[in-house]
Amino acid sequence: MNRTAELGQYPTPVWVAEALVERYFAGLGAGDAVLEPSCGAGSFLGVIPPEVPALGVEIDPVLAEQARRNTGRRVITGDFTRAEIDFRPTAVIGNPPFRTQLIDAFLERSHALLPEGGRVGFILPVYTFQTASRVARYASRWGMEQTLIPRNIYRGLQCPLCFAIFSKDRRRTLVGFALYRETVASHGLEARYREAMEGTGRGSLWARVIDVALDELNGEGALADIYRVVEGRRPTDNPFWREQIRKVARTHFPRVGRGRYARRSQETLPLVA
Repeated sequence: MNRTAELGQYPTPVWVAEALVERYFAGLGAGDAVLEPSCGAGSFLGVIPPEVPALGVEIDPVLAEQARRNTGRRVITGDFTRAEIDFRPTAVIGNPPFRTQLIDAFLERSHALLPEGGRVGFILPVYTFQTASRVARYASRWGMEQTLIPRNIYRGLQCPLCFAIFSKDRRRTLVGFALYRETVASHGLEARYREAMEGTGRGSLWARVIDVALDELNGEGALADIYRVVEGRRPTDNPFWREQIRKVARTHFPRVGRGRYARRSQETLPLVA
């Protein structure tokens, strides 16, 4: 365990590999092809249905030979991030070393190898997803979902674990993630907009943003002016942000002309929006 812990590698029990493949890749068939990077002795490789083509990659030549003997599958000895791979997978499944730089490199290589619609399934430490910027970077290229799994499937491991699915498709859906994109957006705002978002005063988020925009417009402005000021400073990536501004302005801001609104006084701030 000392060597595996040092390298961030924890061999996956076969029953865990089998359960994850059955649950998340039950539809594998002869038209698919599975690659297990950093395959170790071949835990995932050995539970892929025999009719499905499968390939392992392992940097340690001793483990690579064990994987060949254990599974009867072809195993390339080499570094997955750089090895020549003459194989076109539709799924990449495994347990990469628990180091964020290597996880990033494994995902980068997997993205290059997979066709549109291909998927990655990795056992990962939960800290992989602990910052909004990292998740947003992943989500710019992948649809993602993650599920917690017990850390004590590995003896002596202290960090929480998840099984994460990365889908190479255009939908970029996020399942099991909340507030990541919004956090990245808020951190990129100017200080006064960020303060408006993070403050504890009355009113909704969008009402506070409109207040700041109207401040820039000397206290009042038309909807088109508010849109212009808020453009590029939006607190979320909601594609219907203009409709949201229009709705909140009409509901909570004094109207001072046709399509024109004024900043709220402290006395008129709503308790809720």
